[in-house]
Amino acid sequence: MYYFASSAALPAELLRSIDSYLGRWGIALLLVFLLLALLGNLLLKRRMQHNRALLQSNKEMLATILDSVDAFIYIKSPSLEYQYVNRRMSDLFGLPADKIIGKRDAAFFDAGSAAEINQVDRNVLDSGKKVTVEESNVLRGESQVRTFLSIKMPLSMSPGAPPSLCGISTELTDYLEMQSRTHYLAFYDSLTGLPNRRLLMDSLTATIDHDEWTIFFSAVLVIDLDNFRLVNDIQGHESGDQLLVSVAEQLRQRLDEEVTLARFSSDEFVVLIKNLGEEQKDAALKAERVGRQLLEVIAQLRSSHSLPISASIGISLFTGAGEYSMDSVLQQADMALQQAKSAGGNTLRFFNNEMQTSVLERASLEADLHQALKRNELALHYQVQVDHQGVTTGVEALLRWYHPQRGWVSPATFIPLAEENRLIVPIGYWVLRSACEQLAKWSHQPAYAPLSISVNVSSVQFQQPEFVRDVEELLAETLAPPNRLVLEVTESLLMHEPVRVRSTMLKLRARGIRFALDDFGTGYSSLSYLKRLPLDELKIDQSFIRELLTDKTDAAIVDTTILLAVSLGLTVVAEGVEKKEQFDWLRGHGCYRYQGYLFGRPTPIEYLFESY
Repeated sequence: MYYFASSAALPAELLRSIDSYLGRWGIALLLVFLLLALLGNLLLKRRMQHNRALLQSNKEMLATILDSVDAFIYIKSPSLEYQYVNRRMSDLFGLPADKIIGKRDAAFFDAGSAAEINQVDRNVLDSGKKVTVEESNVLRGESQVRTFLSIKMPLSMSPGAPPSLCGISTELTDYLEMQSRTHYLAFYDSLTGLPNRRLLMDSLTATIDHDEWTIFFSAVLVIDLDNFRLVNDIQGHESGDQLLVSVAEQLRQRLDEEVTLARFSSDEFVVLIKNLGEEQKDAALKAERVGRQLLEVIAQLRSSHSLPISASIGISLFTGAGEYSMDSVLQQADMALQQAKSAGGNTLRFFNNEMQTSVLERASLEADLHQALKRNELALHYQVQVDHQGVTTGVEALLRWYHPQRGWVSPATFIPLAEENRLIVPIGYWVLRSACEQLAKWSHQPAYAPLSISVNVSSVQFQQPEFVRDVEELLAETLAPPNRLVLEVTESLLMHEPVRVRSTMLKLRARGIRFALDDFGTGYSSLSYLKRLPLDELKIDQSFIRELLTDKTDAAIVDTTILLAVSLGLTVVAEGVEKKEQFDWLRGHGCYRYQGYLFGRPTPIEYLFESY
């Protein structure tokens, strides 16, 4: 009985034990679950705080980036009210961001600009497409037009909501102003405001190439102020600049708007007149009428010290028929200008074929002259100088050029050309070397040792800084006796920088070199120059000797010159003596040195003294 009772009671106790055990574990599990939930909640909160902090950091970083970008960045609501602006937008409007948010463009731009912005923004939102547009706007309270390059696009802020507008704008105002300034500097003259050489040449090329104007004549007028350098020299460059501005303004007022007026160089202006008609004669008359008017306008101007102003004009007519180029038209007008200058200025000339022939011939001659020295085409001929007893006292070295095709070229033709292009410097050096070498040879021949050689020195050569050094080196190299070398200078040289000229002459005179004043009476000599400069000889120009016996004026000039030279202690040499009667007259009036065909023609050195 006892056994069965114990057996029946055991499951109940076991169940109670198990239940107690399970209860304790349930509570433990619940506690664990609650603990895990608490920990999860803490971790979630920490993660949310971290994410919130990260989001805030990213937001601040993004704001910093957007504020640092050199562009205007903004977001507008679907109703086009500002929702976000970066710092550049605040700077543009001069307001903090919170004073801009919620407002529309009408609060910041003038009415016209606000309406244009609104139209563009509304089109972007309605079309849903990104656009790039250049906008020109005026801020409230300002008058300056600001130009922006804007990129605008729709921006979805949340699903299903109408899109906002995101915009990025870059201001182009300074760039466009700089571009405009660069264009102005490239194509316009900074002093007068006129089109410059580059723009004129572009316009001229376009006129020549214009298909519709192939049968119509146009004209180029090159205007050059006469003696403009005097204004700069006498009154200064500021007065010269003011004169150029006045000339430009007066010419601009007189010409029609469709006529191009440009400043081509320092004191040179160019006028381009298009479409003067199909008849050359009528076109020439129209161009001449304009040219005469411009000459009158310029002649009415005076500098600040009432110096008279005049101009010369060269005119070239042309068509677009393929016969002309920009260079040829300008070249022809310049040729005509030089003709106007040669005529004394204050006039105009048209280009013609004779001018072209003359200029081309001159250019060809100049090109050949560049090679003449190298090809040994230059030579020295010598003409004797004698005293009143017929004894040879010296010779004058005369430059000659024998061209293989042209034959003998006149010195009156090629020497001025050599002076213009400065070839006279190397040529003059060669002449001096040849003369010194000849003097050195004669110094060892008793019959010729007393003779002198006179050499003409160009003013261009004489004014070279190294001229004295060159002469001294030649004398040292050739061992020529300096006292037998006579340098002939002209009156024009003595008039130019007299202090510097006198200094150069004194340095050479100290070496024993003598000086002669050539062609006396043909220039503008001052007696003070004759007195102050170290001259030894005075040569009377042959133009006075030629009519000496028949023209009382020439005779009086020669007689006075002889008396003047004697009073100054100078030796007088008469050039161009061809007749015995001239020789007798000169000797009777106190001139005892002569040069001319009566005593001998210029001849190469090997034939000079065949009868000596």
